[in-house]
Amino acid sequence: MTSGGLAMFAAGDGSRALGGVNVRRRRRAAAGTVAVGLGLALLLGTFASPAMADVVTNTVSVGDNPTGIAVNPVTNKAYVASFEGVSVINGTSDGGLLYSGDMPVDVAVNPATNKIYVSEIGGSVAVVNGVSGAVTWIPVGSSPGVIAVNSATNKIYVGVSTGMTIINGATNTTTSMALAGGAQDIVVNQATGKVYVKSSGTIRVVDAGGIVTSSIIIGAGGILDVAVNETTNKIYFTTLGRYGAGVSVIDGITDTVTGSIPSANNVGKLAVNPATNTIYVAGDSPSIDGFIQVIDGASQTQVAELGTATRIMDVVVNPASNKIYAPLSGRGVAIVDGADNTFSAVFTGQDPVDAAVNPSTGTVYVANTGSDSVSVIDGTVPAPVKNDFNGDGSADVLARDGSGVLWMYPGNGSGGWLSRAQVGPGWNVMTALVSPGDFNGDGTSDVLARDGAGLLWLYPGNGAGGFLSRVLVGTGWEGMSAIEAIDFHGDGRADVVARDRGGALWVYRGDGTGGWLPRMWAGSGWTGMSEITGAGDFNGDGLTDLVARDGTGALWLYPPNGYGSWLARQTVGQGWNVMDSLVGPGDFDGDGRADILARNAAGELWLYSGAGGTAWPSAQRVGTGWGGMTAIL
Repeated sequence: MTSGGLAMFAAGDGSRALGGVNVRRRRRAAAGTVAVGLGLALLLGTFASPAMADVVTNTVSVGDNPTGIAVNPVTNKAYVASFEGVSVINGTSDGGLLYSGDMPVDVAVNPATNKIYVSEIGGSVAVVNGVSGAVTWIPVGSSPGVIAVNSATNKIYVGVSTGMTIINGATNTTTSMALAGGAQDIVVNQATGKVYVKSSGTIRVVDAGGIVTSSIIIGAGGILDVAVNETTNKIYFTTLGRYGAGVSVIDGITDTVTGSIPSANNVGKLAVNPATNTIYVAGDSPSIDGFIQVIDGASQTQVAELGTATRIMDVVVNPASNKIYAPLSGRGVAIVDGADNTFSAVFTGQDPVDAAVNPSTGTVYVANTGSDSVSVIDGTVPAPVKNDFNGDGSADVLARDGSGVLWMYPGNGSGGWLSRAQVGPGWNVMTALVSPGDFNGDGTSDVLARDGAGLLWLYPGNGAGGFLSRVLVGTGWEGMSAIEAIDFHGDGRADVVARDRGGALWVYRGDGTGGWLPRMWAGSGWTGMSEITGAGDFNGDGLTDLVARDGTGALWLYPPNGYGSWLARQTVGQGWNVMDSLVGPGDFDGDGRADILARNAAGELWLYSGAGGTAWPSAQRVGTGWGGMTAIL
């Protein structure tokens, strides 16, 4: 970030390690504008406690190419199907390999009997005793795939190339049902005992006795996904664009289509929260971005559309917490708080494809097929707020005035301000200031500052708007022309990116305790950028991003891929050369997405609220009189 004529940059090569510690929320209404101190016009408001967010607490290595995952909430175990067999996760920890199978395809659990059912490519379903681990194989037909369980009737439904096979869970006997298009998806309504089978462009309704009682025919390949609300006895399915993209509604009593909710874009996966009667639909935008369409089940109308960084691979709901989880193409999981449709994201692994939730614990399991792992998300752990210097759960701003006094401007959590407080004098000796978040891992937000001698100092936050004793964390940083904060690898540790005089960009990886891991080269040709700013997770993929302004005033988004390099850059705006300072405070307006604060030559401060993907909404002025500040962070 830059502020007036001061280059707010730092970095160096002679960094030394030291001992030392690390940690999103609900939107509130913005307040009006009033004047506060130093002639700064600020938005005032009141603070409310933040909602609990979600944090990846563990990543478990599993077999090659995990594709399916199921949870037994009674035993608090998750089962993951991969090419090598089925792995177990005991709550949050690695439970090892349950058994080696014949290239498992899908997995399901009956929590009432504690049996695990695994479809295998060779033509069988493996039935695994959840206590003893004993395995029984049941022939079910060619190319078994999707599995669904009715724990109330102890029946297991398996999709095969010729239709569906029904397994009696008590006797392991089977009944075959021929369906011309096979069975690509199976959804069970345990309240009625009916089963809804997606078979090419048709939904077959199968009663509890195994008889097809109705068929809803759309057209070849026309049905994309099916979900059921057992509370209202409504069934929802998404349709392909050429048949009219949108969501259709089946009445569970008559088994006929009774309504539809059209979509302007293509749709795919969907899920229903039976506790709120809300439908969540994955959609594709014309670009690489995606969106989540939120539909009220009672009125059958769309109430929100939430942008995502990439297209959505799956949608799962936790009715107990009213949270929705959507693995994203390539990386990351989008999370929606169903109470107010605020949005956040966490980085999991490469190519997440499937997710399952344990509603009794709030734990979510995400299978990452590209990195052969399962990420465990704890929905009860509060995520960090990058610039929360006073510990109230909202992002704040620090600003240095012309006399060297550092001031804290506490955010109110909804895009406005509380009363400012003086942090301390004497900060004009620093040639660079940056707010990396929690650099030393103690759970509070810190500041890094470079002095005139090129020494880099860590000012550990005390969580109450002040700092503990400073610590020297590096020398030789005068050779760098740019520095910003970023979590480059998505590991929850604050890193620093720095540009040297030759235009090379370096990543100085934080070790999570106030020191450094070996630096790594992250690109060249950055000399032409007049501004580099850590923007937090601006595009909503769970990784923090950089934005950089070129000589023409175009602003570019540089998203990391989580594996030590960048994805393709994307333009997110033009005309930014009128701004002389950009700041990435994190989520300043409380909607769960990272924002940008920008100051223009007139001293006005503008809030650019992130909206996910590459979208950039209209700005909102949040202050005047900021021209006298020589640093804003």
